[in-house]
Amino acid sequence: MHPEYRWITVEAGRHQFLRPVFSSLGASSIRILVEDVDPAVPFDRSQCGGLVLAVGECQGRAVAVAWSDFRVDGGCYNHANASRFTAFLRELGNDAGGGPPLFYVVNSAGVSLVQGRTLFADAFRLWPELLAYSREHVVVTCAVGKCLGLATLLFGLGHYRMAVMGRTHINLTGPEVLELFFGDRVDFARQAAAESSYDRNDLVHELVPSVEVAFERWKGLLGLGHESTPVTTEQDPVTIEFLGAFLDPGPQELVPGWCSTLRLFLGARRGRPIGIFINPLRRPENLITVRTLDKYAAGLDLFRALRVPIVSVLDSPGVDPRFEQSDANNIRRMLAVGEKIITYPHPFMGVIAGRCFGGASTLSMPKIFGGRRSLALRGSTFGVMQSSIIDRVLQQSPRLRELWRASEAEQVPGLEDLLGSGMLDAVIDLHELPDEIDRLLTEAAASASRRDGAPRVATSGPR
Repeated sequence: MHPEYRWITVEAGRHQFLRPVFSSLGASSIRILVEDVDPAVPFDRSQCGGLVLAVGECQGRAVAVAWSDFRVDGGCYNHANASRFTAFLRELGNDAGGGPPLFYVVNSAGVSLVQGRTLFADAFRLWPELLAYSREHVVVTCAVGKCLGLATLLFGLGHYRMAVMGRTHINLTGPEVLELFFGDRVDFARQAAAESSYDRNDLVHELVPSVEVAFERWKGLLGLGHESTPVTTEQDPVTIEFLGAFLDPGPQELVPGWCSTLRLFLGARRGRPIGIFINPLRRPENLITVRTLDKYAAGLDLFRALRVPIVSVLDSPGVDPRFEQSDANNIRRMLAVGEKIITYPHPFMGVIAGRCFGGASTLSMPKIFGGRRSLALRGSTFGVMQSSIIDRVLQQSPRLRELWRASEAEQVPGLEDLLGSGMLDAVIDLHELPDEIDRLLTEAAASASRRDGAPRVATSGPR
């Protein structure tokens, strides 16, 4: 550790401002990184400079917590606390055990305005430092109160990003600057509200009622708790019944809003974690929109950080071709999602569970993208477009229409042509899917053992 800093141990019950940390972790003590000042000076929140940096244990697992305290100078980043945060991240990253997951509660007005321009290097160094940490460790962020300036950028580096509803404003600057330049016609309270961000962009993954609930959510993602967003079976009973065929009870739903065309779940099969992408089944309107692609990207980023295998269950008529989607950058977003799938470092597979047409087929995570298995439920349909649409598109060209109909005659309902070409590995019934999931999880466990340097061992099959 750099000689400018030292760790101090703080016992539960000693400091009221740390009560949420202790109660959420269930820890009797935590270690906090502070400047190496006179040990005789009593520790308090002012000594943290508006930023508590702590390491503790939760159910026997090492975890890290960073907590902005707005009551101390607006929680602003200054020379001292920014440098200490950098040292904290580097110390965690050097941990021989691989470094703990980080939960970062962001309540900050941004960079301090009173320390001058030399602050830039110390404050903005946190961007590459937190980015580097997030490449190897799970980082979950929660915005509460004010999340302005540099704070918004650091908040945005979280793999899963929550905001406390009714209490949070997120923007690159505060209301005073906006009013100075644009007058009082700007309704900062409404437009900067976390709820507005949740509706308009992909910065906030989930709105939560309190920081305490966000803590529990974080623990649930790490497998240390049981908090999950309620699953609304009444609205989508077919999908929930489908998941129940192979998942343990109580999967966590992620990014519960944004769009109705995709649902994300972090679940388990016989206690082993797995990420699930699934279009609500038997719904004709499941076009892939920009918002759908944002949700795929969010899930891929989080599951990659959690190092879990994933299954994509696809039932979609295709990518939404309307011009407003094109104007919203759907092609670039689709490329970005495709890259995330192609470079996903853990085992994944796709299941066609209804329709699979056009560019949406890439979201089934096919073998050409690195998928371990490509499956289809019996009765599913697959194609460049629906046959009736192709027929209508080609009706002005008898020659092309005749060629199409000759190809169509070879596309048998049982998908044998896709099996013969190797695009599909199997056409299955739902009761066969659990065995396929077990196969994927067994491969994932073997891959993890090889990646961690453990000797390869034969397995006796799924538990």
